[in-house]
Amino acid sequence: MKKVLLFFALVAMSVVSVNAQDNLKWGVMAGMNVSKYTITGFDNRIGFHAGVKAELGLSQEASGAYMDFAALLTLKGAKIDGGSIASIKFNPYYLEVPVHVGYKYAVNDDFALFGSVGPYIAVGLFGKAKAKVDGNIADLGELGANSASEDIFGDDGLKRFDFGLGLKAGVEFSKKYQLAISYDFGLVEVAKDLGMKNRNLMLSLGYMF
Repeated sequence: MKKVLLFFALVAMSVVSVNAQDNLKWGVMAGMNVSKYTITGFDNRIGFHAGVKAELGLSQEASGAYMDFAALLTLKGAKIDGGSIASIKFNPYYLEVPVHVGYKYAVNDDFALFGSVGPYIAVGLFGKAKAKVDGNIADLGELGANSASEDIFGDDGLKRFDFGLGLKAGVEFSKKYQLAISYDFGLVEVAKDLGMKNRNLMLSLGYMF
């Protein structure tokens, strides 16, 4: 599976490099995450994402199909809120690369609507799980363990590799400013034998050069 995904990413980047003419635009994006895990007991937590993106138009027209690439530093995770007695917050940071295919519709010269869908791959970089019990803070890098660890990823923690499917919709102003909402469905269990997968709602602001 990993080899297939790596091959897919290399092919996609090759397509961009070969066809990068006037239809290729670069930009930056950042925004808020509202993430959670797909098991009972976890609550949403607020995170962020930020990075660079590129759009490759597949048509010479203002409206038409396009490919959307990005490389993002993103904070996901979830929390268990036990009030004043105990609470746990998971803080995994990922390098995430979404590759979407979409369609952009130009309402006029200054306003367009767009939507896209496609896979993402992500690699866990670093992070901690912090538990607060009776006012004391402890780092818990191992799920369900009492031993402390600074790294949330690893053999006894979260898996570093994640893969999923994302949906995005948004608006573009003056062919430069973008406002988008997207949702990522993780397809990989990020913790062994727990059925725990990532879910992430993203609100993003972008600027295209």
